[in-house]
Amino acid sequence: MDLSMLRRLTLLLLLFFPLLLKAEAIKVPIYDQPRPPLALLIKGEARGIYPDLFRAVLIEAGLTPELIPVPPMRRRVDFETNQYSLSCCANPAWRKRPKEQEIQIFSKPFYWTKDVFIFPQEQAFTIDKLSSLSNKRVATIRGFDYRGEAYFGERLNYHNEQALIRAVALGRADVGIVNEDILLASEEVAQVEQGPVHDQASLHIRIHRKRIDLVEPINQAIERIITSGELDQIVRSYLSKD
Repeated sequence: MDLSMLRRLTLLLLLFFPLLLKAEAIKVPIYDQPRPPLALLIKGEARGIYPDLFRAVLIEAGLTPELIPVPPMRRRVDFETNQYSLSCCANPAWRKRPKEQEIQIFSKPFYWTKDVFIFPQEQAFTIDKLSSLSNKRVATIRGFDYRGEAYFGERLNYHNEQALIRAVALGRADVGIVNEDILLASEEVAQVEQGPVHDQASLHIRIHRKRIDLVEPINQAIERIITSGELDQIVRSYLSKD
């Protein structure tokens, strides 16, 4: 190869290298309703533990995400129809429709969520097995599925966690089940008594099989934000009382 040809190749690389490095822009659905501190809308922007972790992973994977608030059932349908290639914060046990199982791949876990029992102050009771709830009023979130819900004596549905916590604090339910992060961030946390863990689950990013090329970059990005401490920093920023 002569010197002039080498110079031309070098010039071409210099021209196109920035394009190769440019992050891929990608639209991804996220929660459309606030669930502080897990999901928030701040001046129209999706924020909170889940959106911030999701965004951090995708940026670390070399993507430029645009988070779009979408209702939960529509998120599932749009993923099935390949309107979106990625979806946040799901566990494989929650996405078992035949069509979903055909098209989805789950990333490594990037967060672990925990649901706990709560009681009115000084009215806690032992729950050694879920059948202990057969004569109890159990406060839950409308539309959510719960482990052992067949044993609940009476299920009382609330539209969000704050309403649920408030109802338990006022004694309108004997026991409630609530996400621990939401409980700890709630202004009503001191008005209820926290009990044992009801259920816990790992959270993953769902990847459409048509974008199988994103699986490894996303998994590596998850490892990096965990190892670097970025994950813990994001979570602390929402749970710290300072």
